[in-house]
Amino acid sequence: MAIPWNEENAAHLYRRAAFGGTSAEIAQAVRDGLEGAVEKLIDYSATSNADLDRRIDNEHFYLLADGKLSDLARWWLLRMIYTARPLEERMTLLWHDHFATAYTKVLHIGWLKGENETLRSQGFGTFRSLITAVAQDPAMQYWLDQYISTRTNPNENFGREFLELFTLGVGNYAESDVLATAKSFTGWSTNGTTSTFLFNPDEHDFGPKTFLGRTGNWDGNDIIRMTCSELAHGRRIAAKVFSYFAYDNPEPEVVDRFARIYLDADTFLPALVRAILTSPEMYSPTALWGKVKSPIDHAVMASRQLLLTEDVPATFNYLTQGGQTPFDPPDVSGWPGGVSWISPGALLNRMNFADAATRAFDPARFTNGETVATPEAMVDVYLRRLGPVPVPAETRATLIHYFAPDGGMPSGQTSMTRQRGLARLILSLPEWQMF
Repeated sequence: MAIPWNEENAAHLYRRAAFGGTSAEIAQAVRDGLEGAVEKLIDYSATSNADLDRRIDNEHFYLLADGKLSDLARWWLLRMIYTARPLEERMTLLWHDHFATAYTKVLHIGWLKGENETLRSQGFGTFRSLITAVAQDPAMQYWLDQYISTRTNPNENFGREFLELFTLGVGNYAESDVLATAKSFTGWSTNGTTSTFLFNPDEHDFGPKTFLGRTGNWDGNDIIRMTCSELAHGRRIAAKVFSYFAYDNPEPEVVDRFARIYLDADTFLPALVRAILTSPEMYSPTALWGKVKSPIDHAVMASRQLLLTEDVPATFNYLTQGGQTPFDPPDVSGWPGGVSWISPGALLNRMNFADAATRAFDPARFTNGETVATPEAMVDVYLRRLGPVPVPAETRATLIHYFAPDGGMPSGQTSMTRQRGLARLILSLPEWQMF
């Protein structure tokens, strides 16, 4: 099935894989073609992030053990907003939800920052390498009590979530497999002085264990290897990544197709992501504008698409009020997402963020010298550059009337003020809460 490659689909790709694209980025993506645009996003290791690194260095963040959660959140938000490698941060956010750990228990800013850096550095290679690094990470070890799991007292918290949430999913393992997993990971701990992984052989169970019907003197690496070869694992990760980029609740045959691609690639995540981003399902009516923006999506996309030169003050507070505090999900399963993001209070909070964002917004930079002769054309420019946002004719008419109540084209400071108001109204539309 041929995929029409046009501005609408290119913008859709950038919303899902890159926190939204600027008008220039979307135009270039159309010229590059579908495969070229996807490859440019995926091959991000070739793109310099020096400007972002300088911006963050200039902030002089204090992110050691006793640092502030709000500072850590802002450190990551700046990465999401100003990165030249947006898919890298998209994948980091995906794994932050999948391997959820929370500040409310970990209470160590340095560990949470380190885990975030692990998700970034390992999150687009093989899943097998990623989950190995996560299993050895201090924040995860403390969050799920792995650091105290010993051969005489194996703790099942990590083993259970490893199977239920991280790899196989409910119904694809037995209770005996949970215990076997816990025993296999005994001795995997953390050096409290250096905050690095520590394997303690004195606390490891070197005896035989039966896992998924196979018996041997398994250790944690063996459990990871065997689990990551299971079809149930392929289906779980394929469904998770597909749902993240395309649409929720994918059909079983779709999941099986992508699971096979993923397993055939030995859990190499770029192969799976490339297949999803170039698939007909990705650009189907079900996918287009079919997902609700999370608070992080909302704040980061607005900041990127408005071309803000500085992040919105107190963005952390807006995210917390919206129900998505970075580094502090509600439980080990992450955030529920979807329609749970939308409530009267949440919508009011989004409107308040839109108001704060557009106060710092430069309309001249946004329109980039584009000649706009009529109120109708101005509204269309904003709807296109912030979407393109599909709105009913009545909504477009209301926006035109707001911008030019007397029908004439405003100028000077009046135009600047109304353009800021126009952007605020669009960011507050029900349609813009979707992506």
